[in-house]
Amino acid sequence: MSSPTTESIEFRNARVVDGSGGDAYTATVLVDDGRIRRIADDPAGADREIDLEGSTLAPGFIDMHAHSELRLFEKPEAAEKITQGVTTEVLGQDGVSVAPVPAALKAEWANRIQSLDGTIGRGWPWTTVHGFLDELRDATPAVNCAFYAPHGNLRSLQAGFEDRPLKGDELESLQEELAAALEEGAFGLSKGMIYPPSSYGRDPELEALAATLGEFDSFMISHVWNETDYVVESIERYLDICHRGGCDAHVSHLKVGGQDNWGASEDVLSLFDDAEARGQHVSFDQYPYTAGSTMLTALLPPWARQNDSNAILERLRDESAREQIATDIADPGDWENLARAAGTWDNILITRTESGQHQGETIAEIAAERDLEPVDAMCDLLVEEDLDVTMADFIMSERDIERFLADPRGTFCSDGIFGGKPHPRAIGTFPRILERYVRERDTLSLEHMVYKAAGRPADLLGLSDRGYVKEGYVADLVAFDPDAVVERPTYDEPNRLTEDFEYVLVGGEIAVEDGNPTGERNGSVLRSTEEWDGGTRPSRSRRAF
Repeated sequence: MSSPTTESIEFRNARVVDGSGGDAYTATVLVDDGRIRRIADDPAGADREIDLEGSTLAPGFIDMHAHSELRLFEKPEAAEKITQGVTTEVLGQDGVSVAPVPAALKAEWANRIQSLDGTIGRGWPWTTVHGFLDELRDATPAVNCAFYAPHGNLRSLQAGFEDRPLKGDELESLQEELAAALEEGAFGLSKGMIYPPSSYGRDPELEALAATLGEFDSFMISHVWNETDYVVESIERYLDICHRGGCDAHVSHLKVGGQDNWGASEDVLSLFDDAEARGQHVSFDQYPYTAGSTMLTALLPPWARQNDSNAILERLRDESAREQIATDIADPGDWENLARAAGTWDNILITRTESGQHQGETIAEIAAERDLEPVDAMCDLLVEEDLDVTMADFIMSERDIERFLADPRGTFCSDGIFGGKPHPRAIGTFPRILERYVRERDTLSLEHMVYKAAGRPADLLGLSDRGYVKEGYVADLVAFDPDAVVERPTYDEPNRLTEDFEYVLVGGEIAVEDGNPTGERNGSVLRSTEEWDGGTRPSRSRRAF
């Protein structure tokens, strides 16, 4: 952490929800020198005494899937996260991120991921995971940060953006690069099986990487091949790869997309049950919205996304290629057809463009304005904006969302993509869970919610002194009235900050007070080798509720 707290703080009359899933209890909690020093019935006194008057005191929330790698350089105060109770973000998601990168491909990588992760307004001074984490540390973010090694970045060190199997020596080198990334601080391997070049990975390659992860007692994190028509088959394939390779499996932003597939959450959870029965550890993260959000290029068939950005743009300008794109989107296929899953182009909402034009409009509206077919409007927009366009796609059902929320194997994430008029999940995820699914719908109890938001993700990451309200633990804490927290961002006004967290502490320093950021930037850049003490991780036992 940046600096230890300069004053001790004692929270009195706190309703402690400690992150374990156990019942809440009333206590006084003393914080000093960045850690929780005392939990007792009676006060001991401190430099500052705060009477919570029965409000909940919980461990800070962990956003298990975030895209703030470069945004934290521009906005290190991280107001969107700390005001919703998030004290730790996990970066390096979906197999495509900022490190490691071949020196010759820095510009291409910067161009490819700017829609997801933003920019820093200058060339990247790093090529390795270690170098990126050092730069992020020097930016002094307000939140703690962990990082996954992205499969696509690692693969580009061997094959650039080529779609081909890796040769034997290349595969061995890829495993060595993964080991190096883990030793430099990455907590696991992320892959994104719809995002090039991660999508070019064949099963034997992924199984070999799973074996390397197993050697480190680490785990794989995956945006699976298909979250719509073949979601069950895709997750089964992924679990089998991890099982054969010998590592634990974590599913990114778990969902069931497309109305024809709604209800398949039961089959997905049955797969998890079967995997656990054979001794496999399974986990997932999830955001609580019926719309997803990603780059608009994800609507293109896989062949249209191949190679570098210039090749993609050339295809989008070609009339015959456009005709084939329209045909592929209209017809059922075995690829992740998000446009078809949305059902109508009215369900594809543009959230950000490089120029700022058309933000908050649907593809159907843009097509009508231009008197074009929707596919042509989409292709034109991508060309005009140099591919730098993000969207929200409305494809999910509330029932599946609630079924996953109730499952104790899960954790929570924002999957937040910023800029323009972003999906409100970037700013509203944790307040929405508290308001809608804990208080209004009773989908899960407050204790269960805090376990999934803090204790379980800390255990998955191997953070041995975070995620719980326990003596000796780092004082990442949130204080709030669970009856008062309200989700404020909407699709029309997505940038409205939450104002209902009374206090948020990061490393013992008050980052939010009375709902307002204080300007403190006391986050730590967490590194796996330090947290695991050379590779040792805590056991990850599933709690029953």
